[in-house]
Amino acid sequence: MSDKFSRRKFLNASGSAVLGGTVLAASTDSAAAHYTGLPIYTTDNLNVRSGPGTNYGVVATAEQYTGGYIIDGPVNSDGYTWWKIQFNGDGNNGRVTGWSVERYTAHADFSYPVVGQVSQEYKSGHAALDIAADTGTPVVASREGTVDVTGYESGGCGYYIKVGHGAGYQTMYCHLSDIHVSEGQSVGRHQHIGDCGSTGNSTGPHVHFTVEQNGAHQYVAGDLYDEIDDKTGIAKNYSGIGSF
Repeated sequence: MSDKFSRRKFLNASGSAVLGGTVLAASTDSAAAHYTGLPIYTTDNLNVRSGPGTNYGVVATAEQYTGGYIIDGPVNSDGYTWWKIQFNGDGNNGRVTGWSVERYTAHADFSYPVVGQVSQEYKSGHAALDIAADTGTPVVASREGTVDVTGYESGGCGYYIKVGHGAGYQTMYCHLSDIHVSEGQSVGRHQHIGDCGSTGNSTGPHVHFTVEQNGAHQYVAGDLYDEIDDKTGIAKNYSGIGSF
């Protein structure tokens, strides 16, 4: 594995969220309440602390648009609402769990489908995110919906699943070793729908994951070697490719 610049940056002594030395304004998603199990992402660089309060030490800093999901909380302390969050990591630091302030996080519409490591980013010529994982690793639905298609392509996706989510949105999960759902079946967010594999045109076990709207591929965030936890939120930073 090649080295890369760590996404887990130390912040200033005050614990303010910073980017390039400038304190960022708070960003909120107040339209809907947070809750345990919610997929989220960071709206700014965000301190991750060992406990729910500014007196606790900083474990790491999650960069803007890092995915996570809430595993405990809320706790009100120091004038803030705190949640315990499992965050995705990078190739140097791995996944991070700790307490962060609610106001720098937002609800995610979709979440990542498998525990693994990004092996290929979304980019021109590859309109998907590849997440490498051991064969048999559970693959979960990125959002609730209905299974539109299950199939097999020997020279392409191998065993694959497409799930429809309404408003023209579809997620696709390719190169599976096994499929646990059938066409027309309703599935819940994070439901086990298949297993990671290396079927079809594949050089090793991974999930080739896409989000589409009306057939147009949407950007899925993820840097090479990022450590992905399933259930963590996908940021809505679609860079003009599409938005929800």
